[in-house]
Amino acid sequence: MSVGDNSQSVKFMGIEQMKKQFDALPGTLQRRVLRQAVAAGGTALARAIRRATPKGETGNLKKAVKKKPSSKWRSGRQAASKGIIGTTIGHQRPQGAHSHLVDQGHKAVYWGKASTDRVAGANYFYKAVGRVKGEVRAKITTKAKAALVKAITKSLVPKKR
Repeated sequence: MSVGDNSQSVKFMGIEQMKKQFDALPGTLQRRVLRQAVAAGGTALARAIRRATPKGETGNLKKAVKKKPSSKWRSGRQAASKGIIGTTIGHQRPQGAHSHLVDQGHKAVYWGKASTDRVAGANYFYKAVGRVKGEVRAKITTKAKAALVKAITKSLVPKKR
């Protein structure tokens, strides 16, 4: 794949070439490429977890699966200053506050009284994560390649003043 004319051509030979091109970009464009790639992987993972989530009476547990970029974390500025770019996927509260009980199981409670019985967990969260690891990795890679091409073309265009 090549971008630009022959004098300013960018070619993807492999990972080493891609890394060199990525390192040549300014920091703002590098972060943009990484943010887009991580967001694409997070979307694929959230979709898989949502599909694996058991549907209860209200369906709130499925609806509560959300993706949150690192810029929206409580410690977002601290993470950014350390160079961390990521996405958190999980159940949003208050709709999904009981997700850990469904996923990992809990002691049974009948009419407000605890019993010795145990409700088995569905263990859907980690099963879904394990099932789609390859797909998420592929999404991140393809999005990074596409975003890298756009970033390189953007860096080659002179700034208008």
